[in-house]
Amino acid sequence: MGLGLLSGWGLRDDVGMRAVFLWVLIGFGVASVGKAQGLRNGPMPTAAEAMGSLVGLSEVQRAAFEADPTLFERIRKPEPGDWLAAHAEPGQTVEEYRKVLAQVKPRPAQKSLAILPLGTFGDKAPDLETLRSYCAAFFAMETRVLPGVVLDKVPAKSRVNRNTQNRQLLTTDILKWLPGMKPADCYALIAVTMEDLYPDEAWNFVFGQAMLQGGVGVFSFARYDPAFYGEAAAEGDGELMLRRSGKVLTHEMGHMFGMRHCVFYECLMNGSNHLGETDSRPMHLCPVCLRKLQLAAGFGVLSRDMGLLKFYEKESFKAEADWMRRRVMKLAGVE
Repeated sequence: MGLGLLSGWGLRDDVGMRAVFLWVLIGFGVASVGKAQGLRNGPMPTAAEAMGSLVGLSEVQRAAFEADPTLFERIRKPEPGDWLAAHAEPGQTVEEYRKVLAQVKPRPAQKSLAILPLGTFGDKAPDLETLRSYCAAFFAMETRVLPGVVLDKVPAKSRVNRNTQNRQLLTTDILKWLPGMKPADCYALIAVTMEDLYPDEAWNFVFGQAMLQGGVGVFSFARYDPAFYGEAAAEGDGELMLRRSGKVLTHEMGHMFGMRHCVFYECLMNGSNHLGETDSRPMHLCPVCLRKLQLAAGFGVLSRDMGLLKFYEKESFKAEADWMRRRVMKLAGVE
């Protein structure tokens, strides 16, 4: 089975345990995937060019996709060590996304997203029901948590990491197995685990990997816990881990909807070269990426944003709730 293009976060073994967490693309058949994703030859488009025309949209949609500077920041200049300082990415315009939309748009029978727990989840793990609720609000699609699978039933090679002495599971084995676990009505399936992961013997670890074509991925939450790095428990650790876990789930599912890394605004779909850069990224999509997701999922933008506001308020994500409240007030004023 060909795995296509995989995306993940991790470190090669020769990098050791330095506090640098690389976003990597491990390519199998990269050329064909690149063509399918509509890569261009030519200069980088501006943010306005990336969005394209909004003619013909409703007033609410035009307001939702306009570049309001009070809500959306243009992407900052990368600092040494940041993703865009090391990766010359072409970005992806809405028009380029339209060219692959037929390949990534959920079919009528694919009405849901799914989260598959692997192994046990203790007190320090992010709450799976909360993550389910967040994914459901973010994509405006039914999302469910599938019955968990004990690790003995996961057909994946394992090893003991020589630095941490923790068990790790081989992601490529899991990715070969996951398509058979995906329900027929499911568009994308993400397996989540508290076990550490690795993609290859030459790698020290990887946070996770996803198939850009095929609708499956696997991610570990183990290294999102500050305790993994020997840090003492602190107030707010649970919220930090939930934020990180929610970001990686929605970012990777965004890739499963055919969205490439964003290079236009500060956005959930920005690439990230280290955990500090990841923490600094917003939980929301920029106008360009939101337009792409709306084209694929077909949701009403105001109802989706109201669902996210409800989630942020419930979980006491103050900054996100304040931002989304301003956003909802703007769109509601147009309707």
